[in-house]
Amino acid sequence: MAQSSLIRQGVLSTVGVAVQGLARFGYSILIARFVGAEPLALVNTLISLSIILSLLWPTAAGNAAGTFLARAVRNDRAPQRVLGLVWKSTGLACLAISIIGVLVAVIVIGTEPAEAVGMVALTLAWSAYILTRGIRMGLGQVTAAAVWDSISAAVSIGLLVAVIALDATALLLWPLTIGYALFALAAVPAMRRTGRALAPDRTTAPGDIWHLVAWNSLGLIATNGLIQFSMVWAFATASAEESGMFAAAIALATPASMLAQAVSQVLIPRYAHWLEEDPVQARRHHLRVLSVMTGVLVVAFGTVAWIAPWFIPLLYGPGFDAAVPLMRLLLIGVFLFSVGLIASSFLITSWRAMPATIAAGVGSVLGILAMAVATPGLGGAIGAAVGVIVGTAVSAALAVGWSLRTPTAPSRAAESPPGSGDGRVGELR
Repeated sequence: MAQSSLIRQGVLSTVGVAVQGLARFGYSILIARFVGAEPLALVNTLISLSIILSLLWPTAAGNAAGTFLARAVRNDRAPQRVLGLVWKSTGLACLAISIIGVLVAVIVIGTEPAEAVGMVALTLAWSAYILTRGIRMGLGQVTAAAVWDSISAAVSIGLLVAVIALDATALLLWPLTIGYALFALAAVPAMRRTGRALAPDRTTAPGDIWHLVAWNSLGLIATNGLIQFSMVWAFATASAEESGMFAAAIALATPASMLAQAVSQVLIPRYAHWLEEDPVQARRHHLRVLSVMTGVLVVAFGTVAWIAPWFIPLLYGPGFDAAVPLMRLLLIGVFLFSVGLIASSFLITSWRAMPATIAAGVGSVLGILAMAVATPGLGGAIGAAVGVIVGTAVSAALAVGWSLRTPTAPSRAAESPPGSGDGRVGELR
């Protein structure tokens, strides 16, 4: 694919994800200003739990779809086989994670039944959104994804304004849920039409997809899960006021990572194409991408950290000054996460899922240990932020180091056993 086409798709994907990030950002601002810090803490904790649950399978299934669909399209094979496999597996997974979610929400977080139901609905909608977004990336439908990202984000914010105006605070999660569900439903007709005239795909083995998703899920839980878990940790270990400040800080810090996430979703099929053609040249492309993205992220995150003391009171109103140092700490962690995400994308797509998963797992374990060590002396909110920094630093260092090595493509014979467990099949994050 031409470099100009990659840049165009990267920009479009970034715009779409940026719009969703701004919507999440606006979501937190509206709740903080018009409902309060404590409801904000609960809403963000339930959102974090929903995202963690989706990491158990649906998010990885979307990443797998992006990889396998790109390969199918490149080889002029119909995408319906891959689509059927990822949809059916995600449907079964959603049944299991819904049960887990209810138990965690009621027993650990202490939510009311209605709040638990709202969390489960959000989990299902988010899972459908992230799956269909990965599918659209794999099929090259980047423009459509950006358009529906914008539409669904606008719908979510509009519905939230109505919920707040009606003082229906028990429904605070539902506008976001409806927005994500709208994006997923809009993708279905296009998926049904795409590639039906192409030859059937008889080469993609289900075991290859399950192998990819399983390893990818482990890596996602270890990497993305750490940042989301920090919100749950702060909610469980800090006071109501502190957890509210942490919720305000993380709501501002995490959307910054969406730049890397958007580019990563576009890079997955591009990496797959480059690696099919020439692994050595693919490594050179990756080094350029990693260098440019690191520079962009330094400027973006540094600017946000610098202006934090001015825009946090402006956005949230008085009483949120304590969120400034927390946000700056979290920005360090999210920056490191973003750099590691680009490196891990190349590792996973270049048949090296195991190193990517190990890097994420080691960082996650050390991050949680750092939270446990730092919390007694620094408090739950700062302890959670310190844990994020430690965990993402370790993960990024390991992932970048491994990604600098030239990948070796497996032989076709070596690719065929689906249960070999060596991480050969390309995966994301």
